Amino acid sequence: FKSRKKQLEKKTSQTAAPAKKGSVSSGGGISVGSVQPPKKNVVVSDISNNPNNDLNDPIPSLPQNVLKELKSDNNGIRSHLSLVILGHVDAGKSTLTGRLMLSLNHVSQRQLQKYQKAATTIGKSSFALAWFCDEDESERERGVTIDIATKFVRTENFDFTVLDAPGHKDFIPNMISGTASADAGLLVVAATTGEFEAGFARGDDDGDGSRFVGQTREHIVLSRGLGVTQIVVAVNKLDAADPAWSKARFEHIQGLVLDFLKQNGFKEKRIKFVPVSGLTGVNMTREGKLEDEEGMKLLRKWYNGPTLIEALDGFVPAKRDFEKPLRSIVTDVSSEGKNVTVRARIVQGFVRASDGVTVLPIGDNANVVRVERGKAEKEGASAYSYANAQDKCQSRDGLKEIGEIAEIQNCVLAGEIAELTLSGIDVARLSPGCVISHRHPSLRPKVKRRFEARVMVMDKLAVPIIRGSQVLLHMSSIDVPAVLSKLISSERRGDATPRQNPRVLSGGVTATVEITLSEKLVLEESNQCKALGRFVLRRGGDTVAVGLIDKVL
Repeated sequence: FKSRKKQLEKKTSQTAAPAKKGSVSSGGGISVGSVQPPKKNVVVSDISNNPNNDLNDPIPSLPQNVLKELKSDNNGIRSHLSLVILGHVDAGKSTLTGRLMLSLNHVSQRQLQKYQKAATTIGKSSFALAWFCDEDESERERGVTIDIATKFVRTENFDFTVLDAPGHKDFIPNMISGTASADAGLLVVAATTGEFEAGFARGDDDGDGSRFVGQTREHIVLSRGLGVTQIVVAVNKLDAADPAWSKARFEHIQGLVLDFLKQNGFKEKRIKFVPVSGLTGVNMTREGKLEDEEGMKLLRKWYNGPTLIEALDGFVPAKRDFEKPLRSIVTDVSSEGKNVTVRARIVQGFVRASDGVTVLPIGDNANVVRVERGKAEKEGASAYSYANAQDKCQSRDGLKEIGEIAEIQNCVLAGEIAELTLSGIDVARLSPGCVISHRHPSLRPKVKRRFEARVMVMDKLAVPIIRGSQVLLHMSSIDVPAVLSKLISSERRGDATPRQNPRVLSGGVTATVEITLSEKLVLEESNQCKALGRFVLRRGGDTVAVGLIDKVL
């Protein structure tokens, strides 16, 4: 290990100073802010000449009986879903998430009272519930979520990793990095007059050249483009509508949002609308004491649908690719003695303690010495961990944990978020956005600069896209400069045939393009790995397109 480390340090020092190591966010949340990958300050190893890369390295596999059990539709195993909280700024996303945690007994009334007292002293008493997610002092002082907050909650059917995304337009890159890790979405829409309309603004030119697009619309487009296929829409603050708990207001919002969701590829059977109040807890759950019993009575006069927790429990379990090669995307890095601890989402495949892995795009080998899956615990236990004490947890009888399967107790599987402790690698070589794969050459993804992709251009563009346009490409936790080096074809909805070699791409078209990156990244075709085959293109602080990789060149 020491010899290998000295070799890496010597090689790195010949090029530039070592990279800055990642940081762990306070309170146990996973910091997944948009971070550029190693560029000039990290040497990318020549994998083909690396003596540790041996074609005789074993190809890891799961026992056939375990695979059969995992792939069975009625296997009795608790499912895991990553849930991203979406919506316009000030729609009440963090407050609703805090109320969700409180309703599921993952935080205590005592802690809420402590936050209420502290929030009142700075004139933000109504933000106390949001403080369960917004743990940074600057977020609490401003009353705005800046980075992704990661929490773990358990319902009757699911273990959820909750990703509370920022709603402000300035922090869209952070929202993208969280949404790229999500299986499902919870879209929070404010029902109050003016707030909904601002969040759902179309982006029409208002006369001064500006094209403001509401974040409700942009979040819907981005989430679908990044792979979210099922969504619950929480019509929040309905208690503050005029009149309170108005059926007409709920149906008006439902009609507009439903049409836009379907236009962007969401299937109606995968969409649910639920009226709620995150502040008072009305229609969050059917259990417990209500803070606003009068509000619940007004709502029940016309609404007899599911509560928010029931709607979340109605999600369809995500299909996992356990048999595909390991792809794990790093979201955070820290040192732990001689070892390195990374927090990562297992996109596909599996990884277990004792496995040999390769970290890309740098090409360094490492050994996994410990794995720990993310879960929720009772208050006071490890912050990176699921559910309040078992007697308080809502859990379906007979539902077993993945960790209870003897053959995979030291293993984390596709769809899970985990901590991996690695040995044999320098912490300065790792950064958020790195991809971990198994070591055998046949199991590694491609590390390239060019690819062909299908892109959907946003409806409202300040400047059309032409060949040579410079953009910023966002993929998971990475953003890198890129150029649209070739416009291959384009078409509008309803066109009989695509237009070949277009000179310009205007708003609302679908196109096939060739993109060249400023540096090599881990890339895969979207039909091989969705997480490494989906991306967002931005320019000048605006989203211009979302896309899928068709071919790595």
